[in-house]
Amino acid sequence: MDSSHTPSLPPDVSVVVLCAEWCTQCRAFREVADSLPTESLRWVDIEDEGLDADELEITAFPSVAILRPAGVLRYLGPVRADLEGFLAAVGQLHRLPERAVPDGLQVVLSASR
Repeated sequence: MDSSHTPSLPPDVSVVVLCAEWCTQCRAFREVADSLPTESLRWVDIEDEGLDADELEITAFPSVAILRPAGVLRYLGPVRADLEGFLAAVGQLHRLPERAVPDGLQVVLSASR
C-alpha cells in the first residue's frame, strides 16, 4: 500500500479495538490502528481496563467492535492484523445484521465517550 495514502473509514463507522499488550497480533494491529483516523477509533487494552474477554464475547485477538451511528453494533469479533483485511471487513458491514451490544462492551463504550 502507498504510504502516502491515509486510509479512511466510512463517516458513520466507529471502531473499538479490543486487545491485550501481551498479544503479538494485537501489537501488529496497532500499526493498522495508528494509520486510521483517531476520531473513528478507540484502542482499549482489556487488561489495563480490568475487562473480561468472555464477558465482552472476545474469542480471539485482535478483536474489534464496529459500530454504526447510535451505537448499533454491526460486528464484534476477530480481524486480521493487516490494513487490507480490516478495511475489507468494514466494507462488508452493510451485509451484516445489527446485533445487541454485550453488557461488558456497553461499559467500554460509555467510558470512552
